Amino acid sequence: MQQTFSLDSLAFHELIIAPAFADLIPDGSEFQGLLNEFTIMDNVVSKRPIIDIRRVQNILQRRDASCDINYKKVAGASIRQISTDEVYGATAFCRNEFYQGDLKDFRNQDPAFEGNILPFFQGAMRTDIASNAYFGDIERVPPVNAQWSTNVFDGIFKWIKKYISAGAIPADQTLQIPDGTDYSADPEEAYNLIKSMFDRQPVRMDSFQDSQKAFYVSKEIARGYGNYLKLFGKEAEGYTLLSNGIKTLSYDGIPVLVESIWSPIIQELKGSKGYAAVLTLRGNFVFGTDKKYGEGEDGTTALEVWYEKKEMQWYYRLFLKVGTQIALPEYIVVALSSWA
Repeated sequence: MQQTFSLDSLAFHELIIAPAFADLIPDGSEFQGLLNEFTIMDNVVSKRPIIDIRRVQNILQRRDASCDINYKKVAGASIRQISTDEVYGATAFCRNEFYQGDLKDFRNQDPAFEGNILPFFQGAMRTDIASNAYFGDIERVPPVNAQWSTNVFDGIFKWIKKYISAGAIPADQTLQIPDGTDYSADPEEAYNLIKSMFDRQPVRMDSFQDSQKAFYVSKEIARGYGNYLKLFGKEAEGYTLLSNGIKTLSYDGIPVLVESIWSPIIQELKGSKGYAAVLTLRGNFVFGTDKKYGEGEDGTTALEVWYEKKEMQWYYRLFLKVGTQIALPEYIVVALSSWA
């Protein structure tokens, strides 16, 4: 006997992909899981241009005695491409192996799809998307017994390194975090890093409103910076009150948002402690997908979960298109430890 649960490509996008990037409620002074900071492009079949609209100034002119009018452009545009790759996930679990730990209570409720089993796979898939969206590199040979998926599609940090090499992110907007740095133990170092990044903003980036920018940082950097504020009695100037009444860590009005998965992934890739911090415009990271893409027998199935009673096996497979890009790399200030 076979029991199945499936989602077509559109439902898969609306029920699983989109919620992974939805706004999350802040917990205390930190945001947890910042996939919601990505801009989603959901109809990238293979490749699609990103049009960068840049603000320009200096359009006011003196009127002279002639009838000539000099029309200046109000925006400059350049084209950057985002492309998607076809990826899939497929797993099989023996019933006895599957119903362990948190799922042990469901052992006698076969088959349990939407309410019990599907969220298990949803969480695993969202974690893999998040780890690749930032750290993915298709050329990477992952560490032995890797706990994080980091070589399925190219992520934001690979793009950052490419744009640094190409000069699109100027050298004076980059910082190298030395090996052995411990921001949790040295709060002043965390403060100095945040301040240095702020000071390295290009002039035009500095002209944006504080609410349009954010620091994205490893958890230890935020913790060290928060400890610095407490240590020197500067908490009043280091937090911003949100509209919902919750305070968020900030520097000079710019939110400092925590990426809790960064440090463990960097440590796995590096083999020792490491950190990352990015100051940029909110929404500058772009995630591309195709909400119409699917496979399976009908060519439209994106997710399918089924249980083979005869084999006592759960099977799970999904198909999707994914890719990342940075809309405005010149508006990035970045500090990185070195990792493979």
